[in-house]
Amino acid sequence: MKTLVASAAAIALLYSVSALAGDELTVRVPAPSSYSMHRSEFRDYAANYDLSNGQTIRFTEYRKHFFAQLGDEPKTEMYAIAPGALVTASGTRFEFSNDGSEVTIRNYEKLPLAGVPGGSNITVIAWR
Repeated sequence: MKTLVASAAAIALLYSVSALAGDELTVRVPAPSSYSMHRSEFRDYAANYDLSNGQTIRFTEYRKHFFAQLGDEPKTEMYAIAPGALVTASGTRFEFSNDGSEVTIRNYEKLPLAGVPGGSNITVIAWR
């Protein structure tokens, strides 16, 4: 009985703290994908791409983890969700086409230090 009361008290405390904090405790975690991109597939995309807005983005792989990097800014990890498609934890989506020579970036504004206002749903096209 003590365990039940303690559990109920803990749940009530967490609920009240999360209600007071609003979105401060919310953390976006990418949903697990059943798709697994192989290194050989990603090699077609690992390159520098010139963006239509004048910036450069680089795609790299390190120990089965995939990354995007705008200029000299910190790398952002991407997660494979389908053939030729990757997404970041913040919701930026990368879709490669034309044998990897072109990439469409949706929700570009969600990339760290992209330098654009948030919530704009910006799509950028890049090519190598």
